[in-house]
Amino acid sequence: MPQLPNIADVVARTNGGVVNIQSVSEDGGTSIGSGFCLDAKGEIVTNFHVIRDALKIGGPILAVTQDGRILTASVRGYDEATDLALLEVDLGQQPLPTLPLGDSDAVRVGDWVIAIGSPFELDHTVTVGIISGKGRSGLDGAYDDFLQTDAAINFGNSGGPLVALTGEVIGINTLVLARGQGLGFAIPVNILKEILPDLRAMGRVRRSSIGVEAVDISALDRRGLGLTGAVRGVRVAKVERGLPGDQAGLRRGDIVVTVEGTPVMSSGHFNRLIARSRPGTAIQIRIRREEKEYTVAAIPIEKK
Repeated sequence: MPQLPNIADVVARTNGGVVNIQSVSEDGGTSIGSGFCLDAKGEIVTNFHVIRDALKIGGPILAVTQDGRILTASVRGYDEATDLALLEVDLGQQPLPTLPLGDSDAVRVGDWVIAIGSPFELDHTVTVGIISGKGRSGLDGAYDDFLQTDAAINFGNSGGPLVALTGEVIGINTLVLARGQGLGFAIPVNILKEILPDLRAMGRVRRSSIGVEAVDISALDRRGLGLTGAVRGVRVAKVERGLPGDQAGLRRGDIVVTVEGTPVMSSGHFNRLIARSRPGTAIQIRIRREEKEYTVAAIPIEKK
């Protein structure tokens, strides 16, 4: 049986690249979160909600390093839809360790993970757990695809890295369900990798839309619809008149099975598949309607 990497060794390699993020909140207090260093230029990733109030009222954003430096951060870009933000600090002649980005699609349920952050201002707290689930949606927004972990995540961990035993970041800690125990959630790092080019180039994220809202289908309803095995699909809840989905012939109640041949796993997954498509280029959408399957072509437009 192969020996697992020593967790203390992984933490020693990564902890120095994690920072505490502090900014003013709208009520005059302090918003506390975490972040991690992406490259030698001083790019730092955190959650958008950590800096939301500071952006709104124009207050300072500070990044506090493990060695005690207090650095003023500027906002390079942010994306409210995925709750991610890209900051930049001047590291001068004292660079921080950079944390490599892994592949969250390759992560398996049961894999060991390490969460690093500043819960309740307890800087560089390290907790350990496993991946408890993947593809969790319906928790926070239209593009949800959370990794679930039982590694302890608390208020102040937001924006910190969820690290695999390879030392690679596989998620960004963002959410905890206070009504439960051991229910922490992280944004998959592949979502960050998808939007990084736009954040760096434009400070925002360009997305496509077809004017369709979809909802998840319960296991009971999937069984009744004959959706078996890995086929989950989503149900069309709303089609905006005159927009590409309507023009393609989609109707309320249709079951979307695939987009461009990719099986649709959740409403968040459907939204991301549409969002990453190219405006003006037709996409093939496979639907189920009244026990028959059809393929329709929709031409996405840029989401306003």
